[in-house]
Amino acid sequence: MDNYTNEQKMKLEEEEFNRVVDNLDGDSFPTANIMVAGITGTGKSTLLNAVFGNEMAETGKGRPVTEHIDEYQSPNIPIHIWDTVGLELDSEKTKESIKAIRETIAAKAQLEDKFGCVHAIWYCVNSGSSRYQGAELEFIKNLHSIGVPFIIVLTQCIGEEEDVNSFENKIKEINASMGMDDIEIVQVCAKEFKTRMFTIPSFGLDTLVDTTIKKMPDFIKGGFVAAQKVSKVQKRAECEEIIYGYIKAAKEGFWDKVPILNVFSANKRIINMLKKIGEMYNTQVSPEGIEKITKESGIDFSNAFFGLVSPIDMGYNKKVMSLLEAKKDEGFEVKVGEISKSQRVAVMIAFYGYTFISAIEELWEKFTEEQLKDMDIVCRNLIDIINRILKEKVKSK
Repeated sequence: MDNYTNEQKMKLEEEEFNRVVDNLDGDSFPTANIMVAGITGTGKSTLLNAVFGNEMAETGKGRPVTEHIDEYQSPNIPIHIWDTVGLELDSEKTKESIKAIRETIAAKAQLEDKFGCVHAIWYCVNSGSSRYQGAELEFIKNLHSIGVPFIIVLTQCIGEEEDVNSFENKIKEINASMGMDDIEIVQVCAKEFKTRMFTIPSFGLDTLVDTTIKKMPDFIKGGFVAAQKVSKVQKRAECEEIIYGYIKAAKEGFWDKVPILNVFSANKRIINMLKKIGEMYNTQVSPEGIEKITKESGIDFSNAFFGLVSPIDMGYNKKVMSLLEAKKDEGFEVKVGEISKSQRVAVMIAFYGYTFISAIEELWEKFTEEQLKDMDIVCRNLIDIINRILKEKVKSK
């Protein structure tokens, strides 16, 4: 690769990473590694809990990676959080920590295993401190120089908007003077703030998630989107990519075109697809659970069977095209392209996929994290929601 430009090398590496991801176990997303840095009191734990759920940054759960870095992870959430510990402004110990942390991240960045390196850095600054200099600025400069996607998060933005904006502009000016004008700054209030006179609702978390996703390499985005619990828009986009992938495979697959045999192909594809969609919404649904859902809902297997093998047009293509048009009105991209009547497995995949997204979004908003771990609750409610959605569609015609 010596004769390639840096841009060509990066493109070839990205293509290789994507091939690796495509060959990963279909039941899992790649794990994203996010470093969260900042001095004591900047609200790192509150931020992590708000974005990834209450399990992520519980006190005492961190595993030491080095003397200066703890790692947080939670089962079934495809993300690892690297948290810098013990940072204090302008202390001699902090200067030692800066060097050690930078060396650790830089070493990881050089590894061939790009799934093991840090994929993005959030540096938290308390918006009320109005201080951005000394050891803190030196730390940011050192981390930024590694080349990992870097975002400054202005936390606890509960002060006057004019003051917070002024502090942000001050940071931008200092960064620009030091050649770091590519660092984006996101204002966040991670948790609702109440006083006797008024309440400030949480804000900025979706912006932080969107900004991070834009900066991350494509091969790791799926894991990050699945792990975050803030942006439904991003989860929808990833779920649609999952559906597109299965539709494309069905259009190109040999057995998907053979009557009767295509039933088994469709069943396997649909079960795998629905499981991945469930994981994207932090809901683990077992293959047995998926089968129960498909058997007891209005999109049951016998319905699919006749749609796949009957020589008579059962009207599925027309129903699915109508469904896709409705999804566009709901804000989905729906870039599946035209699906012909003969591509029956692809038609079924679109039908199941989009109906399941609607159901699981409702479930995701309705229940707590703890309740979503109960497979009986998940399956029972998904069946009820799917059947209600389908009945409503029939009445609306």
